[in-house]
Amino acid sequence: MLASAAESGVTRFMVPGISLESSLNAALLSETRTGVFAAAGIHPNELNPDSCSPDSLDDLAEILLRPRVIAVGETGMDLYRKRIPEKLQIEIFKEHIRLAETFGLTLIVHSRSAEREVLDVLGDDVTVPVIMHCYTGPDDTAREAADRGYYIGFAGVLTFRKNERLRNLAGSLPADRILIETDAPYMSPEPVRGRRNEPSNVKYVADTISEIWGRDPEETAGTLLKNSLKAMQLGPTRRTDLVYSLYGNIYMNITGRCTNHCRFCIKDRTDGIGGYYLKHHGEPLEERLDSIIDSLSPHMGKELVFCGYGEPTMRPDVLNRLAGNASNRGFSVRLNTNGTCLSWLSPEETAELLEPFDAVNVSLNASCREEYNSICRPADENTWDRLMEFIELAGRAASVRLTAVRYPGVSMESVEKLAKSLSLPFRIRG
Repeated sequence: MLASAAESGVTRFMVPGISLESSLNAALLSETRTGVFAAAGIHPNELNPDSCSPDSLDDLAEILLRPRVIAVGETGMDLYRKRIPEKLQIEIFKEHIRLAETFGLTLIVHSRSAEREVLDVLGDDVTVPVIMHCYTGPDDTAREAADRGYYIGFAGVLTFRKNERLRNLAGSLPADRILIETDAPYMSPEPVRGRRNEPSNVKYVADTISEIWGRDPEETAGTLLKNSLKAMQLGPTRRTDLVYSLYGNIYMNITGRCTNHCRFCIKDRTDGIGGYYLKHHGEPLEERLDSIIDSLSPHMGKELVFCGYGEPTMRPDVLNRLAGNASNRGFSVRLNTNGTCLSWLSPEETAELLEPFDAVNVSLNASCREEYNSICRPADENTWDRLMEFIELAGRAASVRLTAVRYPGVSMESVEKLAKSLSLPFRIRG
């Protein structure tokens, strides 16, 4: 199926979940197939009225932590069959919206016979891209959704000979709000109607959009690709992962700032690790960071580590509060730091900052001041002294381990010797 799609020019795929099981399967598939991304969610028709509640979605949050999961969905409302109580659908839909905003993920919305209700639940201030998936509803709600900045997804039904109304609607909407999809294995486009649908058939929907717009197919494809990348927060509009899962731990990425400019810094070589995008385009909002902590459970990782693509102690108040909340929730909490915070915090403030932490990993990276200034290039040439003071202070508050990154010009033997003189465990990285 993927090979057939590639022959038709389709090289990237979104595989949505409709249940916890299918969401996990989609996430695992995305990690083994090039160009495949996943969405995780519970379809409104898959809800179990006897066991499903907003508090029962911890397992969904854990799936959302996986690196190739870039959207929440399918979620939404379905009042066509009315098998699931509307009140429960609304409650679970609201929790999906909260999770999407918490993790910064695109929201894929199902709205069969419930377009008005879905817009009412979404409101006017959703902070992530919203896709009205496989839209067939009323014209006025589609236009309202587009006015709010939502994307309208059209599938094979757009190509049906008798569906002039839907084609007129697509032609009336702003071109930058239009997406195309297959909803495979359902809704095969007109030329292959009656057969199982598959990703390669999206070309027929693209051709129909091209006819509606009166544009060259290549130009149409370019516009639709640009729209989809923006909707899914890929390409130039890639979102920053503020929380990620690696090595059996959960990591929080709370800032991109740092006073050092280390020669070996991974930020200068790549924008992320493990499939996550960690580069910051501004300081993350405290409210989002708080919501992330509240959405995590201790069973999701051995430790909750504050690390990421910046020096976390540069946001001391935020760091202290987040670590305290995590500790209260039962997490073992660790800080990965360059140990330079005594350059902007007093010893008393630093001791208070470290109170919630069970462990502190300190990047030593050198055996003396001159080596440190050459390799780590701190803003203050006296940073080495602050680092030594921090290591002593941290040892009174938590379990401390020193680390160093292999780099030309640094003697690991000398660094390890210094660590031993401080009676602290040492690990070489990289």
